[in-house]
Amino acid sequence: MNTHSCLHAKAKHVFGGIKVALVASVLLTVMTCASSAAEESPYPHDSLAPLYKKAADFVLSQVEQPHKGHVLVFGAGEGRLAHELASRSEYTIIGAEEDENKIKAGRRTLDDADLYGRPVTLQRQSLDKLDYRDYAASLVVSDTIITDGTCPGSAAELFRIIRPHGGLAIVGQPPGCPKPLKRETLTKWLDTAGLKYKIIENPRDGLWAIVRRGPLEGAGEWTHVRADIANTACSRDTRTSGNFKVLWFGEPGPRIMVDRHWRNTSPLYKNGRLIIPAFDRIVCSDAYNGARLWDLEVPKASRIAMMRDAGWLALDDKYLYAAVGSRCLKINVVDGSVVDKFETPDDKSDWGYLAVDGDRLYGSQQIHEASYLASNTGRGAEGNQLGRGNERLIITSKSLFCKDAKNGELLWTYSPPDTVIANVTICVGPKGVHFIASKAPKVVADKKGRVSLADFTDGPNEFVVKLDKTTGKFLWQHQHEFPYRHVMHLCYANNIVLSSGCRSHEKDFWYHLRAYNAADGSVAWEKDIPTHFGTRDTDHGKQDKHPMIVGDMVYLKQGNFELATGKPLGFKFKTTNCAECSASNVNIFGRNGGVASTWSLAGDGSSKPLNPTMRPGCYTTIIPAGGIVMMPSFSAGCTCAHTIQTTIAWVPE
Repeated sequence: MNTHSCLHAKAKHVFGGIKVALVASVLLTVMTCASSAAEESPYPHDSLAPLYKKAADFVLSQVEQPHKGHVLVFGAGEGRLAHELASRSEYTIIGAEEDENKIKAGRRTLDDADLYGRPVTLQRQSLDKLDYRDYAASLVVSDTIITDGTCPGSAAELFRIIRPHGGLAIVGQPPGCPKPLKRETLTKWLDTAGLKYKIIENPRDGLWAIVRRGPLEGAGEWTHVRADIANTACSRDTRTSGNFKVLWFGEPGPRIMVDRHWRNTSPLYKNGRLIIPAFDRIVCSDAYNGARLWDLEVPKASRIAMMRDAGWLALDDKYLYAAVGSRCLKINVVDGSVVDKFETPDDKSDWGYLAVDGDRLYGSQQIHEASYLASNTGRGAEGNQLGRGNERLIITSKSLFCKDAKNGELLWTYSPPDTVIANVTICVGPKGVHFIASKAPKVVADKKGRVSLADFTDGPNEFVVKLDKTTGKFLWQHQHEFPYRHVMHLCYANNIVLSSGCRSHEKDFWYHLRAYNAADGSVAWEKDIPTHFGTRDTDHGKQDKHPMIVGDMVYLKQGNFELATGKPLGFKFKTTNCAECSASNVNIFGRNGGVASTWSLAGDGSSKPLNPTMRPGCYTTIIPAGGIVMMPSFSAGCTCAHTIQTTIAWVPE
């Protein structure tokens, strides 16, 4: 394949039609790359040259920096506007043009200057029906409007390409164009498509329309390891149902990921950004088209064994928070820069639990290096514990605290004497912070911060506790003996605090649910639930499931139950497999038969594969949020017969 055709194939990978096959031979990746445009433009120094410069400057002045992602030039001409944008930004730019002669001329010009494909590519397309996937670009502009003063193709088709939640179309002319664009021409074109827009018209900037795409209606989010601060494992997305088609696929691939058996923390999603925790690094991609937005190396960051620990990442509108050692990094979600670092209250303990809720940052203090880290865990080491059965170790903390997320000011601490807190159980409701604590002598005396559930729940020493989330004031605690041995979780929804866990019993393993009234901690109901698979197969994590709370129902692999009463509601997974599941308001996603699969909550419990040749990782991998379904390549290290390893997103058909 020559250079030209190779670069053309790369552009096709990102912007290609939905008929592109997902096979290993076409897993080509377009990476956002820095512009290598020459200082001198390869295009003529004619009367249009300063107009293109003004147009590019205006467009970039309206877009959030850094200028990264995918740009579509809707009516690209010979690529002059595309080149001006490339020379000022790090965008990957695709030009769509109907005139084949203009495409050929533009390709020759850019290729002669050794600029074609780095990062500009030109393609022949009908501007009434583009052969590109939905949401392919974060920015759409038009060269044709500048030169001809006319609006090309269909404005509805232009809008289809803009990615949701902040994607922009900026179309118009700077002043002085030889064929002036009339305002009524521009507004009529946009009105015909039913678009909302903002008009900017003045002597300095010229005439422009800005179309900003908002979030998709019903789109959910996934901001913490178990979806939210309440640990519901449900994104609340209402769009992710029915049949799915591939939206995009590509980097990051498995090379930089944590081994799937180590059970990495989950990906996160909010406001169009997909946060991917890799091996001691964090990757941020555009969730709707896969463009790499930033990549941050964070040494000794990757915590593993998430079924027994708290997640180390938390996401809000502006910042990603990352617990690393004794610090919490405050990371700008736009460019990946670390803008602040907050210490634990005693500056000696590691930062354990992490959650963000508005302007409040919640954390816990745990013994140094209590959490398992990918960087110091070998295959088969204690941190994996795939075959330990009832001897699973959980990570514990000595105290809880709350800081101001704006400046790190300490707002309160809770340090109960002779008590340890199970990190994996900490959850935050509308008014309280809830967790399970233990006063068992063996765990209180522990010096590593890792204790077995058998020791944690030994005798009448474990308690469910609630603190006031604003002040840290102790509100209530109730002593209850828990039968948990494999896993133990706590989550909140609808004024119910739900504990769940699992133990082996004879030839099977059992789950136990106990629901508490959040107001006073009284027990609302409890239930023992045997697995219905007829096997005690605990070697691949089939017993490690976290409950999913969807509306007023609780879902486990054994079925669903009414959250308020525990009443069985009849849903049964006809088959499930190892790895953790995730939920939206309409579907459950996980691994079945070894491959990425989905179960409709309105169905009969049968699953459908998202892709019959792709495997999720061994913990929470599939994220249904933003109106789409995302799956990073968390199957890294897999030796099973599912060889396609790529980050991928699906969209409902």
